[in-house]
Amino acid sequence: MAHITILRTYAMMDPVQIPDSVKLCYSDTSVTIHDKWPKGMYHELVLPLIRPPLRPENLRDLRSLLMLPREEAKAILVGLRRDALEAKKLIEEEMVRQHGFSWGMQIGFHALPSVEHLHLHIVSSDFLGEGFKTKRHCNSFHPRLGFFLDIDEVIRWFDPDIEPTWFAMKASLEKKEYEDLLRGSMSCPHCDEPFKTMPKMHKHLLDVFDKMKDAEEERKLQAMRAAAAARDSPPPRIPTLEEIEARMEEKRKHDDVQDGGEPEVIDVDALPEPSPAKKQQVEAPSSSS
Repeated sequence: MAHITILRTYAMMDPVQIPDSVKLCYSDTSVTIHDKWPKGMYHELVLPLIRPPLRPENLRDLRSLLMLPREEAKAILVGLRRDALEAKKLIEEEMVRQHGFSWGMQIGFHALPSVEHLHLHIVSSDFLGEGFKTKRHCNSFHPRLGFFLDIDEVIRWFDPDIEPTWFAMKASLEKKEYEDLLRGSMSCPHCDEPFKTMPKMHKHLLDVFDKMKDAEEERKLQAMRAAAAARDSPPPRIPTLEEIEARMEEKRKHDDVQDGGEPEVIDVDALPEPSPAKKQQVEAPSSSS
């Protein structure tokens, strides 16, 4: 079926030739396209380009990528993350243009993707896209369930202190383990409240987004009030030169008091009389007279 391999078709093209209605941006190593069935208000896919020495089978999915030499696989993942962050900036700018503020996004892979060719999801956390319709969709993008693998988590699998056996276990992406996650109960990706039907989940997600908007409006209002208060406050008065000198004189007086006040005046009449011997020595004429 053509939709299964359409991503591979884009990955083999010159990104310049991909219509602007399809792509968001591109680099030397990847192209970011709009998801045809968006799960959030904003949903993009970052595709690594197929260029020699890479072959299509090397980039079939995350498991295929992780079978490459470790440093090569890690370099591709780091490059995808870099390009995803650049695309994220563009999405945030569009959020502000359309809604007046930006909100969170998830960047990661599906453990078991439904279409061929490796693709990194960038999806806004509102989950109010027209393609968000089933429990499988909800569970596959839930940030804490385990089926959605955050890009930073996958890159951490390559840390030097990771045991090779543990890396091999994670890289195998055991099919049954992850399929069981999709069959589990459905819960809100924000607060984990359980829901049995998608209409109730959708209403809850709308309420969450409305509260997010209200909080942002309140933040802006508080910032405007603070700016108005600062603008209406009179500027601080600059003291005159005479006032500065008066304050300095006052400070000098204060420092003198702290050091003991005025110098002590000695009353010579109150001094004791010298001893007779001392008095006689003082009154005796010098021998040179």
